[in-house]
Amino acid sequence: LSAILFTGCHFTEQATYQQQQVCKSLAQGYLQIQNQPTYELWKMEQATAPAHAQIIKLTYKKPNENGVMLSSTFLPTVELECKLQQQQIVVSVMQKAGPSIPVLNVQLQNEAIGTPRSPDLVAQSKTQ
Repeated sequence: LSAILFTGCHFTEQATYQQQQVCKSLAQGYLQIQNQPTYELWKMEQATAPAHAQIIKLTYKKPNENGVMLSSTFLPTVELECKLQQQQIVVSVMQKAGPSIPVLNVQLQNEAIGTPRSPDLVAQSKTQ
């Protein structure tokens, strides 16, 4: 029984890790498209989400002229939200006021995250 619990936890951790890697890749691609390739990942955190959804919040900061990233609020910052729900990943830009703006939408053809070697991935992007 304990082996089953351990295996279940391992699978959840692996699925979370895979989602984090997919979200990081999509966020970095978005920053590249927006001509902001020098921004670096500052923080990644799991956010509370409605049932059957997972949300990861990513904060990117632009290092200062010396290449150092400080916790200063004066550094240019981009906050993104990556939401996985029902075989769809939506990356949105978070705003200080108002709703988040969806910028990337990836539709997964089958259980791609959490299962090994899924060959089917269809991506759509819309930049604003």
